[in-house]
Amino acid sequence: IIFIMIFFSNSKKSTFTLNDQVFEGKYQNNKGFIKINNLKLMGYNKTGTPYQLTADSAIKEKKSIDEIILYKVKADIFLNNKDWLFLNTEQATYQISKKTLRTSYKIQGYYDDGSSFSSPSMEYNFDTGTAKSEEGIVMYGKWGNIKSKGFSFNSIKDIYRFYGEAVMIVK
Repeated sequence: IIFIMIFFSNSKKSTFTLNDQVFEGKYQNNKGFIKINNLKLMGYNKTGTPYQLTADSAIKEKKSIDEIILYKVKADIFLNNKDWLFLNTEQATYQISKKTLRTSYKIQGYYDDGSSFSSPSMEYNFDTGTAKSEEGIVMYGKWGNIKSKGFSFNSIKDIYRFYGEAVMIVK
């Protein structure tokens, strides 16, 4: 029995080590954060309509308690009982207290009716269902195309507002 105890006590102990791939970009030398793989946030807007926000990876800095930096972001948003919107972007910041997603990276949106849009940046508030961009939008649909320098959208009321030299080409 003593021999068995000595043998197992000398065996290598399992230790936790962080893979170098955990620390990316500016976080390479900074350990004041938490990295989360395959993040999934689910919630409901103020009218009770569900949404789901996912990211391949996320960074939660310890100094900023209200923000999460998301990478390879996807959002599934139900607009009402039958319609939905899907958002996709490379990187975004999610503000927890306001339920707001902000990105300064190209964002693409796809609707269940086949129409889509692209914008260089956007802010989307999941609680109020409002989206806006001051950098423009290009929308494509079976009805035609719209291009403008700015837009806002209320997904709860299904209202679009285009401004700044907005042009619509109707098919």
